[in-house]
Amino acid sequence: MNRLKNIFRGFKYRNFRLFFPSLAITQIGLWIQNVAISWLVYDITKSAFTMGSLTFISTAPLFILSPFTGAVVDKYNRHKLLIIVQSLYILQTFLMTIVAFSGLLNLYLIVILGVFLNTVAAIDAPVRQSSFVLLVDDPKDLGNAISLNASCFNLARFIGPAIGGLIIGYLGAKYCFLLNFLVLVPTFFLIKAMKIKDFKNKETQKENIFSSIKEGFLYSIKNSPIITAQVYLFLFSFLVMSYPMLLPIYTADVLVSKADILGYLLGATGVGSLTASLLIASKMSVKGLRRILFIGCIFVSSAFIFTGLNSNHYFVLIAMFFLGVGSTFFITPQNVLVQTAVADEKRGRIISLNALCFLGTFSLSSFFTGSVAQKIGISNTFIFLGVMVFIISCLFSYKMSKFDYTKKIG
Repeated sequence: MNRLKNIFRGFKYRNFRLFFPSLAITQIGLWIQNVAISWLVYDITKSAFTMGSLTFISTAPLFILSPFTGAVVDKYNRHKLLIIVQSLYILQTFLMTIVAFSGLLNLYLIVILGVFLNTVAAIDAPVRQSSFVLLVDDPKDLGNAISLNASCFNLARFIGPAIGGLIIGYLGAKYCFLLNFLVLVPTFFLIKAMKIKDFKNKETQKENIFSSIKEGFLYSIKNSPIITAQVYLFLFSFLVMSYPMLLPIYTADVLVSKADILGYLLGATGVGSLTASLLIASKMSVKGLRRILFIGCIFVSSAFIFTGLNSNHYFVLIAMFFLGVGSTFFITPQNVLVQTAVADEKRGRIISLNALCFLGTFSLSSFFTGSVAQKIGISNTFIFLGVMVFIISCLFSYKMSKFDYTKKIG
C-alpha cells in the first residue's frame, strides 16, 4: 500500500490532479488522430519515401519553432500559455473533423492541418515540461511528477492506437477525428481550473527574445552534462522515434495486415511504456538514472533488430512491448537528469532545446528513415536502426558516467 502511495504521490497536489487528466485525454485523442492519418497517408501513397517526405513537411514546425517557444515560456505566464495551447488543439481537431466529414480530406489538407497541429505542439512541449516544477510544492516530488507524466503519455500510446485501429476498421478514419474533438473539449476547463503562481525573473522578462534564445543555447553548450544529455537524446530520437511512421508500412508490407493490427502493435509499445514509467515512478534515484538510460537503449536496439528479423504477429507484439519499455527507460530519466541540473531561470529555454532534440528530430528522422526504407526495405531498416542505437548507447553511456547530475548548474 505504501509502495502504491509512493508511485502516485504527485496526486496529493491539486494542480497536478487537474493537469494529469487533461494531459491524458489530450494525448489519447492525438494518438487516435495520428493512427488515422498514418494509415490514410500510406493507403493513398503506397510509398515509404512519400510518407516520410510528407511527415517531414508537416512536423517541420517542431524543429523550427522549439527554440523560440522556450524563450516565450521563460518570459510569460505558463498557465495562460497552457490555456491558449489547449484552445488551439481543440480548434485543430474541429477543423480536421469538418474536413473529413465533408469529403474534402486529401494529402494537401492533411499536411496543412498537420503543420498547424505541430506548430501548437512546438509550443505545448516546453510549456508542459517546464510547468511540472509549478505543479508540485515539494521539489523532491518533481521526478515523480515527470515519471507520472511519462506514464500518462504512455497510457495514451496504449489506448489511443488500439481505439484508432478499431475505429478505422469498423467505422472509418473520419470517426477518429470526431472522437478526438469530442474528448478534447472538456480538457480546456480542467486547465482553466488550475491555480498556478508563475514568478518570472525580471531580467529575463526584459530580455530581447533573440538574446534570450542565444543565452539558452550558450548555457547548454557551455555545460557538458547538459549538452551531452541533449545530444544523446537527439541521436536516440533521430534513430528511434520515427517508428510510428514505419509501422504502417511494416504492417501492410511484412505482416500483410490491416489497421487493427497496427493499432495492436502501437498499443503494445504503449503497454511497455506504461509499465516502465510506473516502475521508474515507484523509485526514482538520480544516481541510478544513467544505468537505466543504457538499459533502455539496449531494449530498443534489441526490439528493432528482432522486428526486422521476424514476420510473426505475436513475436513482433513482444518486440513492440520491449520497444515501449526501452524508449521510456531512456526518455524519462534523460528528462529528469536535465531538469535536476538546470538553473530555474533557464528552465523553459533548456526544456525547449530538449523538446527540439526529442520532437524536433521527428521531421528529419521521418525523411531519413523513409528514404532508407525505400532503398533497403522496411525489415532491413529496422535492423540498421537497431545496430546504430546500440553503438551510440555504448559511447554516450560512458561519457555521461563522468558527470554529476545531482547538483544545479548555475
